[in-house]
Amino acid sequence: MESERLRMRPFSQEDFDFYKELVQNELVMQYINGGVSLDETEARLWFDQQFERYEDDRQTGFLLIEKKEDEEPIGFAGLILQEVDGVEELEVGYWLKPKHWKVGYGREAAKRLMREAFERGNDRLISIIHPENHSSQKVARANGLGWEKETVFKGIPVVVYSCRLTRLFRG
Repeated sequence: MESERLRMRPFSQEDFDFYKELVQNELVMQYINGGVSLDETEARLWFDQQFERYEDDRQTGFLLIEKKEDEEPIGFAGLILQEVDGVEELEVGYWLKPKHWKVGYGREAAKRLMREAFERGNDRLISIIHPENHSSQKVARANGLGWEKETVFKGIPVVVYSCRLTRLFRG
């Protein structure tokens, strides 16, 4: 899957060290998992879960994001099934290395995944965001998602943004 500047592909086992680098980075994790970085065992469990997600056509699982110009891995993003308040929802999410923040990669990756969700026949899409993660809330709004509610997700207070893809990608 590609966008203007990015290529997204399923992880391979060779990508584990990069994945582990992200999920053990305190800046990356400050608004994820209650702000707790993952240890080696937890990182391996989260990584292996992606391969299970790849088998489910309702989601993409997390995909490695590379810059097209030099194939540098910069993060990961995906369409993930989540249960929010007892309802199964499709979430668009992304994680980037801090040196690649604030240059539009998160917005670009999320927008391409939103198009993918629409092309797969989905209409509703959400983004689950920590209330203090104003940058991700800004990306969600820029991509056409609107604030829906505050709730608790996996024991952590969050805000949920949502959209109807048919309104964004008509025709």
